[in-house]
Amino acid sequence: MLFRPPKLRRSLQFAVGLPLTAVVLLPTLFAAWIVWAPQGVDLHIANGVLRVTTGPAPFSRVRTIDLSSVTKVEETHVGKGHRVAGTALPGYCAGNYRYPDLGSVWVATDCSRDVVVLRLANAKPVLLTPPDRQAFLDALKSGREMHQTQSPPQTGIGWFAVKLLILLAPLTTLLLPVIFLVAPGRLRYHLEPGTLAVTTMLRTRRFAIAGATARPHRLKVGIKLWGTAAPGYYTGLFRADGANTKIYATSAKEGVLIKGADFRVFINPEKQVEFLEAYRSLGGAVA
Repeated sequence: MLFRPPKLRRSLQFAVGLPLTAVVLLPTLFAAWIVWAPQGVDLHIANGVLRVTTGPAPFSRVRTIDLSSVTKVEETHVGKGHRVAGTALPGYCAGNYRYPDLGSVWVATDCSRDVVVLRLANAKPVLLTPPDRQAFLDALKSGREMHQTQSPPQTGIGWFAVKLLILLAPLTTLLLPVIFLVAPGRLRYHLEPGTLAVTTMLRTRRFAIAGATARPHRLKVGIKLWGTAAPGYYTGLFRADGANTKIYATSAKEGVLIKGADFRVFINPEKQVEFLEAYRSLGGAVA
C-alpha cells in the first residue's frame, strides 16, 4: 500500500532554495572560471609607455608604466614571497606580493624566482618575467616598440585533477534546487506485509514492522547527525526526543513514530489514520 506525505506550499522552498542556489553557485562558477580561463601576461612597449595586461578577458587588468618613472632595471633571483592580494596559480602570479628582500611589490610573472625588477620613482617595484628577456631589456633601454606575451603555464597532472574537482563544484551546487524543489515530491511510504519501505530521492530503505509499534507523535528535533534538513525535505539521522531517530518526512513536526527494538523512524503520511490502520493490518502494532 502506497502513502505520500502532505503536499506542501512551495513558497518557502522557492524563497530559500533559489537564493541559496544563486549564493553558492555564483562563487563556484567564478572559481571554476578563474582556474580554467587561459591566464597570461601581455607586455607592450610603445611611445615611452609599458603596458602590462594580466588575466583573461573580460576581466583583464591593464597597468600602465611611464618609462620615464623607471629609475633602475635589474635582473635578480628573489626569495620566497607571499601573495597579499591578487592571483597565485601554478605558472601565473599577478597582483601585490611581498618578498623578504624586496618588500612590497607588484608582480606579473610565471611565478619563477628569476625576475626582472623595475624600480619606479613613485610606486612599489614591479616584477616581470618576459619570455624574451634580452629583447625586453633592449626595448626598455631604447624605447622602441615591443610586444611579448607570456605563454600559458604548463602544469602537471596534479593541478589538472584539482581543476577538474573545482569544475565539478558548480555541478554539485545544482543539487540544491533538486533537494528543495524535486526531492520532496519523491518521498513515498510503502507498506508491505511485515515491512515498511521508505523511498527518498536517492534510495529505498526497508524496516521490519513485526514487533515495532507505530503511534501518532509530535517530534522534538534537536540536531541533524547526518542526512538532509531542508524546508520540506528531512531525511537521515537526527537527534530527536533525546534519542537517535531516522526521519523521512516533509515536515519534522507532526506525524507517525515507529519504534522497533533497534530503530526509531519518524514519517508524516498525509492520510495518517489510514496509514495506521494499514500498518496494523500488515502485522504491526499501533499504540
